[in-house]
Amino acid sequence: MGEIKSTLELVLEKTKGLTLSEDEKLSLKHEELDKKIQGLVAHYLDNFFTLPRVREEMENIEGDDRQPASRALVRHLLVHFDLDHDNSAVMSALREVCYCDVAPFAALQREYLGEKEEHKRTFFAGAMAALEERGVSGSAVAPNPNRIPEWGAFLENLRKRYQEKLASLARDCENEAQRPHTQKR
Repeated sequence: MGEIKSTLELVLEKTKGLTLSEDEKLSLKHEELDKKIQGLVAHYLDNFFTLPRVREEMENIEGDDRQPASRALVRHLLVHFDLDHDNSAVMSALREVCYCDVAPFAALQREYLGEKEEHKRTFFAGAMAALEERGVSGSAVAPNPNRIPEWGAFLENLRKRYQEKLASLARDCENEAQRPHTQKR
């Protein structure tokens, strides 16, 4: 333990006169703020914080940090936006705390799910026809989507296309969060 302490003392002595530049201080401040927002989002999505608590935490962020915090909140919320799952918590926070219009996100998800379902019917009809040709039929027969390589490739392409659209919406929402909001809810 003494060796560790003396090493620590040596490091402290050598760094005693060093200071951070203004850019380094600002960078550290932004990193700290980003981690705080990331933790806030995690607590909210894990149901440890309510939406009013998230709003309160965001309102308690001081002056110059509010806009970077709002952008970070949008960014960290949208990391959790999953086109295949329920996004109501993410969209509620975007609408109620970030003041983003979430209608385009909901429309994008509906469009994605609609296209996915439409193609799924086509793929599965083809798979059923192929099974019937091989003499496999009946009410209990259902094709395994994991065994249809074209389906996997289609889903990968579909997700990629919609992730690009989602990224565009995310940029718009993040830009909206950069504007000062005069209203408080």
